[in-house]
Amino acid sequence: MTHMERRPKVFISHASTDTWVAAQIEGHIQRCGAETFLDAVHIHHGDAFDARIIEAARDSTEMLVLFTPAARERRYIWTEIGMFMVAEKRIVAVLYGVTPDELATDRLTPVTIKGLDSVLIDDLDSYFTQLRGRVAAWEANHG
Repeated sequence: MTHMERRPKVFISHASTDTWVAAQIEGHIQRCGAETFLDAVHIHHGDAFDARIIEAARDSTEMLVLFTPAARERRYIWTEIGMFMVAEKRIVAVLYGVTPDELATDRLTPVTIKGLDSVLIDDLDSYFTQLRGRVAAWEANHG
């Protein structure tokens, strides 16, 4: 299934300490008409965490990764980014408490991530506008 064969679904990657912010972003994404995956909401006690993450990454059309100082240290985020890179799916890096210069000069950040068109959290409305456009395009093609 290609990315446009299904309604846009955004996988939200974040550090556990940033769950509240991620949940606020999730609400905005849903109001844009896209589906979401947020581990704190969609993974339940007793679920196989890794299997659910892999399944959600496979089922999602794009990723929004909330880059914060805490997130930069979280190994799961880098694994999740890798899954989306290999699948050649859209990755949107939202910077919160991290500047573009810090990301660009961090020696541990992969070059591929540094090359993304990231967005500052204060400019997140521009992402929502683009996402609404992708949802509208999908709806126009799928009624």
